Amino acid sequence: MRARKKISPIIGLMDNCQIIMLVEQLKNKNPGVRCYAAEELGHIGDISVVPDLVELLQDDHQEVRASVARALGEINHQSALTALVGTLSDPVGSVRVWVAYAIEQIGTSNEAAIRGLISSLQDSEWFVRSRVATGLGTIGVHSKGAKLALKNALKDPNQTVRKNAEIALRKINYDSKTE
Repeated sequence: MRARKKISPIIGLMDNCQIIMLVEQLKNKNPGVRCYAAEELGHIGDISVVPDLVELLQDDHQEVRASVARALGEINHQSALTALVGTLSDPVGSVRVWVAYAIEQIGTSNEAAIRGLISSLQDSEWFVRSRVATGLGTIGVHSKGAKLALKNALKDPNQTVRKNAEIALRKINYDSKTE
């Protein structure tokens, strides 16, 4: 027990050094290194790096933007929401999926986040609409707009989207057969 108390400050110092080194690597020319740094920072979960990660939501490489979105979801701090909602319009579907996932992970009933997800139920990619439906089932519990959008998603041409919308509606205690 005494040894733990003595080593605890050292571990904290190591974590701080690791965070500083990883934040520096977010500026590396190699997109693979930037992805790795973002993912590791997400695992560490220190909210002080959110502004550094948010900057990379505009990176030229889609893999970096997706890794950053995942990391922000893991860090799970509301300060990332505005930037994430803005990134729901990313030109790459796989990035939009991770952004929707991150918004869901933050798990807030933030109206701007809910509106962003509702708009994304019209996405051109079925896999984005599917992820968005799941996210609305998590954060849209008290939103009539989310319930209506999910009800409309029950008519989506894609079976997976319809199924996820149905599950989301059940999750937020909405019975589409009674309304």
